[in-house]
Amino acid sequence: MTERDALVVVLGYGCHLTEPMRKYLDLVARFVKKNKVVAIIATGGYTNRKSAPGISEARMMAAYLEEQGVTAPILLEEMAVTTNQNLRGVARIIRERQLTDKRVIIFCDNARSLKVKILARLILGYWPETKTYELTRGLVAKIKQLVIATPLDVFASRFPFFEKMELRRKEHIMNNS
Repeated sequence: MTERDALVVVLGYGCHLTEPMRKYLDLVARFVKKNKVVAIIATGGYTNRKSAPGISEARMMAAYLEEQGVTAPILLEEMAVTTNQNLRGVARIIRERQLTDKRVIIFCDNARSLKVKILARLILGYWPETKTYELTRGLVAKIKQLVIATPLDVFASRFPFFEKMELRRKEHIMNNS
């Protein structure tokens, strides 16, 4: 069986190149260099307006990956501020670029991987492969992701009220970080 070309999706987690973020992106770079990757979609918007004005998660990640010698084309999705928006933007790019026949591999935080898989199934229409890195530290933060954030984001993917609530919460965080 021939392996299909991979389309790599990299979910962003802030606009700052912290040490954990570097290690996360190093994982992506190693994967891309070892596999046949047709393109990378870096997704994430302008989420740290005060501390990183004018910088999107997607652009920050793309710049770092290029510095690490990644030569695969990097497509930017810079408008998303929630996981739902990330995956809707990815779905749009996949359709527009006619990449529907590619094997999709999503890189994400390990504490968010269940949420990412469920939302990808709902939004993209299939279960993606995921590669994870531990960006969320601490048991309480991981439990919040599983017990609170995952159900809320799944509801938000189907009910506009929950999505508006999540966007208001994110807007407050973005304006203060």
